[in-house]
Amino acid sequence: MPPPAPCRLAFLIRDLGHGGAQRQLVTLARTLTSQGGFEVCVVHFYPGAFEAELRSAGVKTFCIDKKHRWELAGFFLRLIKTMRGLHPDVIHGYLHESNLMALFLKPLCGFPKVIWGIRDSQTDAATWGVLGKLSFRLNCLLSGFADKIIANSQAGRDYYIGHGYPAERLEIVPNGIDVERFESKKKDKHGSTFAIIGRLHPMKDHTTFIRAVALVPEAKAMIIGNGDAAYAEGLKHLASSLGIASRIEWRPAQDDLTQLYPTFDCLVSTSAYGEGFSNVIGEAMACGLPVIASDVGDSAWLVDDPHRVFPVGDHSRLAKAMREVLAMSADERQTLGQKNRQRIEQQFTIAKMVERTEDVCRSVRQKAASETPTFGDGAYPILWLTTGLGTGGAEMMLTQIIKGLPHHQHHVISLTSGGKYVEPLRAVGAQVYSLEMPASRPSLAAMIRLFRLAWQIKPAVMMGWMYHGCLAAVLVKLFRLGQGRLIWNIRQSLYDLSLEKRGSALVIKSLKWLHPLAKVITYNSQLSARQHEAIGYSQAKTRLIPNGFDLEKWSQNLPACRSPHLQIGRFGRHTAMKDYPTFLEAAALIVKTHPQTVFILVGTGVDASNAKLTSLIESLGIQKHVHLLGERSDLPAITASLDIAVSSSAFGEGFPNIVGEAMACGVTVVATDIGDTAWVMGDTGMLVQAKDPTKLAEACLHLLNLPEAERRALGEQGRQRIAENFSLASVLQHFDALLSHL
Repeated sequence: MPPPAPCRLAFLIRDLGHGGAQRQLVTLARTLTSQGGFEVCVVHFYPGAFEAELRSAGVKTFCIDKKHRWELAGFFLRLIKTMRGLHPDVIHGYLHESNLMALFLKPLCGFPKVIWGIRDSQTDAATWGVLGKLSFRLNCLLSGFADKIIANSQAGRDYYIGHGYPAERLEIVPNGIDVERFESKKKDKHGSTFAIIGRLHPMKDHTTFIRAVALVPEAKAMIIGNGDAAYAEGLKHLASSLGIASRIEWRPAQDDLTQLYPTFDCLVSTSAYGEGFSNVIGEAMACGLPVIASDVGDSAWLVDDPHRVFPVGDHSRLAKAMREVLAMSADERQTLGQKNRQRIEQQFTIAKMVERTEDVCRSVRQKAASETPTFGDGAYPILWLTTGLGTGGAEMMLTQIIKGLPHHQHHVISLTSGGKYVEPLRAVGAQVYSLEMPASRPSLAAMIRLFRLAWQIKPAVMMGWMYHGCLAAVLVKLFRLGQGRLIWNIRQSLYDLSLEKRGSALVIKSLKWLHPLAKVITYNSQLSARQHEAIGYSQAKTRLIPNGFDLEKWSQNLPACRSPHLQIGRFGRHTAMKDYPTFLEAAALIVKTHPQTVFILVGTGVDASNAKLTSLIESLGIQKHVHLLGERSDLPAITASLDIAVSSSAFGEGFPNIVGEAMACGVTVVATDIGDTAWVMGDTGMLVQAKDPTKLAEACLHLLNLPEAERRALGEQGRQRIAENFSLASVLQHFDALLSHL
């Protein structure tokens, strides 16, 4: 059997001038070429110093030779011609501009796989003007089209996920340092020269470095790099005003940094933002130098020494770290340098970077071009279109319905990616597909895939689940020429459109005009039905099907560890709708008279990493009373352990699942009068006005002051109400009848 053909890999980058990204690309291209298995070339828009180095290593380079910034048509035509001639299997973009170009080239070059490369942890696009901001926005909008996205830092990955990049396509491949080239050389004499290497740009924050040098009289400084002349002049003026101009040596950028590192005694990185994985930090560490760095990007992870990491812009802390280095003996500096080199050798070598990159390239090359749905033996193919399958009452109810109706053929399309209910749905035989659309950002590729899947499934019934799912179902109905009976399911109340996100409000308004296409509009809340009918949704099509609760799953007899303290719980994801601030303010009032009370908070985003939440808890002084558990899989047991369950929602609730679940567990409920909460609770708990922490606290205190037996009796009444009015069995009967009525 002949060996597989080498992968044709084309790197695409703006230029090959001095820069950390360029040096990493050169290192990667050279190594992949020397190892075989890849046919590597580098396509660049502008010439640069690294071009000769690549060619000497046998890497083919192609300069498009863009004449100036505004040469667009001619440049793009030359780029297309070059790339079509190369016919790559994979185009690997480096940095924002090149990533976009790689994507635009894809349909023009035989549809190669596209890998994006991100090399920062926080874009400085705002400093580029209108075009820079537009470029960044386009990258965020189009990131879902990339087959894979490689970030060179953990901080970069997190930052771009936060701006809409698809998390499931992002891989971390840290930069690789050439430990043979960047050697550790023993110094006969240790001096006092601190150096900063990087382009002269505000991102590098040379100002903090200069101010720190002024606080350390025995220190000498070296500033190495090219950049904006006005910025450089401002730095020199600052040095003169501080009286340290004679202690600073200015040097231009150098091609061979291996000759530069031995000329100073400690590397300093003062970057204020944007740093992903700093090459100069890694290279200096490989050379056995002490390193001091600002806490930006992955610098702290790379340095791995809290004594030599300082807060951004804190020149006093930097000066302190510099003095600590100067106070070290020659042996101590040598030991620190050896430790730095060992860390690079163990974690950040070129071999590791190349291996990880090879894995990503091969994975996208081998990825199947399409998915073919498979069908079960159900009576009817039902297509459920939902916004997502993550944590939430709507998602849980969808899963329960599908699980309870196994005689149908269920296909679930989630507009967004992943979610905790994907595997439970598959476990009960449902076919689940994720369009991986970034939240609130429509994607053409996702829409095309949606239509293709719907066409292959040919559903007898299409059920839109939540607003965006309903709109997706409408689009399928329109583009598939009437295929399938269309049903909407709306799962929240609608007090004021201004309280909704801008995109959601637009979808809600659109559905008002599209409701003639729906055969039935189901609601899980009486109030929600009235509110939507008031803005134009068809009253004649309304069908009310409340949520149902599995009384075996939600039971007061669950094995739960009872706490010696009174426990009050508030469950739900961290959103404005759930109004955690009001709950916490009420908690602060409660502990004044019941200091032994503890508050259990559970939900997505409700954990110690939520700075907004933890800051509020600290300001209220209730840290010892509040337990942030985040997302949990054992909610029935936690619910059963409570003395009181609270729903503090300010708006948006339709049928509140957490209220019904607590009642099913025999737990007394205090809730705000939102949606159909009053209908669910009846007279078994206490209702209060929304956004009123005092009233919420008073209601909780009233229940806490009751004898435990009386409070438990109220809880038992709540469980009985759920059993009589909101059982899962009755809800399944309603949905089965609705889906089977063809």
